Amino acid sequence: MILLSLILAAAPPVLLEPDAGGAHRLHPRRVVASSFLENGWNKHAQNYLPLYIADDDPATAWVEGARGRGEGEALEWWGPELSRAKTYRLFIRNGFQKSGKLFRANARPRKVKLEPLVQGETGPQVTGKALETELRDVLGWQEVRLPVPNKVHGVRLTIASTYPGTSYDDTSISDLRVYVEGEDPYKPEAEAVAFEQVRAFALERKQAAARGGSGSKLEWAPRYTKETLLTLERSYDDYEPPRGMTYAAGLFSSVPVKDSYKSALERAKKVAELFDRANLDYQGQDSEARAKWTRVKPAQLKAQTASARTALAAMEHDGLARISGLLHLGDASFFEADASQARLQAAIAKSNKTEKLRHQSTGGDFLLGSLARPTAFLRGTSALSGSRESWYAFRQTLVTYAGDKADVVLTNDTRDIINRDAIALRIHVIEWGETNGKATPKAITSFLVSESRIQVLRYRPATRA
Repeated sequence: MILLSLILAAAPPVLLEPDAGGAHRLHPRRVVASSFLENGWNKHAQNYLPLYIADDDPATAWVEGARGRGEGEALEWWGPELSRAKTYRLFIRNGFQKSGKLFRANARPRKVKLEPLVQGETGPQVTGKALETELRDVLGWQEVRLPVPNKVHGVRLTIASTYPGTSYDDTSISDLRVYVEGEDPYKPEAEAVAFEQVRAFALERKQAAARGGSGSKLEWAPRYTKETLLTLERSYDDYEPPRGMTYAAGLFSSVPVKDSYKSALERAKKVAELFDRANLDYQGQDSEARAKWTRVKPAQLKAQTASARTALAAMEHDGLARISGLLHLGDASFFEADASQARLQAAIAKSNKTEKLRHQSTGGDFLLGSLARPTAFLRGTSALSGSRESWYAFRQTLVTYAGDKADVVLTNDTRDIINRDAIALRIHVIEWGETNGKATPKAITSFLVSESRIQVLRYRPATRA
C-alpha cells in the first residue's frame, strides 16, 4: 500500500506566457482521461480529447464527459521515464480559453489534486506526495510546482471542485505544459519528436473536421478502454521452453487457453511461428524474410500514428501505434527496394559508427506476397535507448494481413531482454468493424508474454459517459 501525504499550495500567479527558467520542457508520450465530452458539436472528436492539453492551442481543450461538472474526473499526462528528477513545473491554461465568452460559458477546475506517477507492472502507481491547489478563475497561464521523487513518469490531475459555467456544466482545461528540474540528461530531439506527434494529431483532426472526415480508410475510435482477461506471474527459473519449439512459439505454447480469447490465441500462435521463421536476428538463409521475402520501402499516412497514439493511450506500449499507418492497405503503398547490402557493409568497414550501421544492415522492411496484396510485412529497426546510459536496441514488427486489413501485429523488442522480467514479445489480434463507412478496430486482444509473466488484455472503443 502506498501512503500519501497531501501538500496544500497557495493559488498560483497568472502569467501571460510560461517562464520556466532553466527547467526543461517535456512533451507527453500519451495522455489519458477518465472521460471526455462527445456531442453533436464534437464532429470527428476534434475538440475535446485529452491530448489537446498538450498542443499549445487555447482554441482546443480537454473537456470531461461525466454527468454534472466533473468533480472526481482525472487526466493523466505521461512523459519520458526519469530517474533523477526533482520538481515538475506545471503551467496550466484553465478552462476553455478559445475566447472569453467560451471561458465563462463552460465550467473550470477550481481545486485540483496533482499526483506524481510511475508506470507499474499492473498499471499507474502514485509515488511521492500529492499536492492540492486552488486555480484562479482567469484567462492566461498559471504555474504550480510539484515536488516529485527521482523516479517519475508522469502526473495525474484530478478535479476536486469547479467554478460553474454560465451555460454549460462541462469542465475544461485548454493546456498543460510540463517542465522538469533535475539531473536527467535532457534529450531535445526526443522531445521534439513527441511534440511533433501531438501537432500532427491536432492538424489531422482539424483537417478531417473541415472536410467532413479523414481521407484514410481507417478510422480510430476516439478512445479505447482496457479489460484484463488474464494475469499470470511465474518464476523465471521455473520456465523451461518446450523441446523442439522456437522462441516465440515456445513462449506462446505456455499461455493458458480460455474461452474469452481462445480464437485470438490460435491466430497469435500462427503468427508467432511465422516470426520464428522470418526473424531478422538470423542471417542469410536462416531468416525466411531475408532469403525469400521482398525488400521494400513502405509509404503510409503519417497522421494515423498520431491518431492511434491518442486512441490507444491506455496501451502502455506504442508498438501498435507506430505501425498504424500500415494496418489498412488502402492507406499504404509498398515499393521494391534495393536488396543489396553491399553499400552498408562497405560503410561499416570504413566508419567508426560501427554499432549503428550494423543495426541498419540487420534491419529493413520485408514483404511476403505481392506489392499490391501482401500477406505479411516485417520491419526491423534500431533506436538509441536509455536515459543515463545509451545503447542501440533492435525492434521487430510483424504484420499479417487478411484481405486489405491487418489481422495480427507482433512486436519484439531486443532491448527489453536486457531486463529478464520485462515483456519483450507482444502480439495484438485485431477484430474489425465499420464506423462512418470506414474500417475501425472494434476489439484488440493483446498477448504480453515473457518467461516470468503472461498478460492477456482486450481493448474496445470507450462508451460515452
